[in-house]
Amino acid sequence: MPSVAESRKLVEIEATSLDEAGRGVGMSEEPSGPRTMHVPDLLPGERAEVAIDHQSPHKAEAWATIVRRLGEPSPARTSPACPAFGRCGGCAWQHLAYPGQLAEKRARVVRALAPVLGAGGVEAATAVAVAAVTPSPAELGYRHKGKYVAGWISGRLGLGAYAPRSHTLIDTAGCRVVAPLVDELRARACSAAAAAGLTPWVEKQRTGELRYVIVRATRDGRGLVVLVVRSIADETRVAAVARAIAGDPRVAGVLRMDNDRDDGALLDGAARVLAGDATVRDTVAGVAIELGAGEFAQVNPAQADAIYARVATLALEAWDATATRAADIYAGLGGITLALASARASVIAIERDPSAVAALSAAAAGAGLGDRVDARTGDAATLAHGGQLDVIVVNPPRKGLSTDVITALVASSARRVVYVSCGPESLARDLVLLRDGGFTIDTIEPFDLMPGTAQVETVVRLQR
Repeated sequence: MPSVAESRKLVEIEATSLDEAGRGVGMSEEPSGPRTMHVPDLLPGERAEVAIDHQSPHKAEAWATIVRRLGEPSPARTSPACPAFGRCGGCAWQHLAYPGQLAEKRARVVRALAPVLGAGGVEAATAVAVAAVTPSPAELGYRHKGKYVAGWISGRLGLGAYAPRSHTLIDTAGCRVVAPLVDELRARACSAAAAAGLTPWVEKQRTGELRYVIVRATRDGRGLVVLVVRSIADETRVAAVARAIAGDPRVAGVLRMDNDRDDGALLDGAARVLAGDATVRDTVAGVAIELGAGEFAQVNPAQADAIYARVATLALEAWDATATRAADIYAGLGGITLALASARASVIAIERDPSAVAALSAAAAGAGLGDRVDARTGDAATLAHGGQLDVIVVNPPRKGLSTDVITALVASSARRVVYVSCGPESLARDLVLLRDGGFTIDTIEPFDLMPGTAQVETVVRLQR
């Protein structure tokens, strides 16, 4: 048998950062030239001899595994909280202590914004620097929604997540990242489905009935459970599962959603109530709102509210809010809209999901904010038809703003833009275009919405 050294090339590497999958990233020094290396379980400041598993044919980049550690472990190394860490693919930064996570997230924003700020992380024209990351109020138990794949685990029905780059299902029972109620209702749903004889969908064989289970929990301890099944799923068995789940008095409702798609899409079509109510009441930006099966709400509601409040402050600072006309683009359920309206601004909210628009309109009316909120179903670029605006807030998906939206922002009457981004790289691209269109950056503030992961939310204010 050939040795590791004979079968795979060995190099020494010191990690200087982490990638999104939690791998240590550093530069190797080799006769052929330096290469960027990605190594699992190697924290910044740690050194190791590694064996190269795969190298990019297009650029100087490779992926490797540790053969021998060199030197002491990082003082920031800690024991992961979740029993499935390293297998389920989620929360890949749990082995890094929280202060280190926050430092790495800020460094990620600084690196991504280099085209705007330069390598030092400071905007040259205004001397604006990337602020320290605002930590999450909780490191664990912050996720108020869980999405679980159904499958066979050791011959039994299980609910969990796929291992990275595979369809091997990992049992995520005991996950510490979700709110305790989410994990408890996941377990209840799994037991109920097994007892009713509901079988999990097996894509290769095209057999089975249960595809996913979605659990949403509110801050006051109420739950909503969605059973995503094939349309062939026996109604009697599905109803039995729903009754068993609804036996927990904390469950507000259990819904069925049929999904016969061939891809991995989670939701498809309308949900039907099997027990209890179609929605569960929670609060967004301090306003009561009804949440159903499909509406998007931030999984870390406490930190989301902190972001909404800060966005409202940045949007309205030094202005008479009662005379301010604002637009909230990609409004979703309207956390930002409600924060702006609560501060007495008039807001046009634009969102393409009709159910989210309906929920926002109802929440605003119930809170006495209906006269300040004009919620519209439409494409983000329709902000160009919003009339005279003083400030526009954009909160796009990870891919960032389209060319049409950037053109509309530049052409608008807005004196301010507040950009909320979950993708630092797309944010950098868009900031260059907005700066070229006449805006100047004066605030960059990252927030940690998802401890244990590489994800970071960044709030940027631009002035005309």
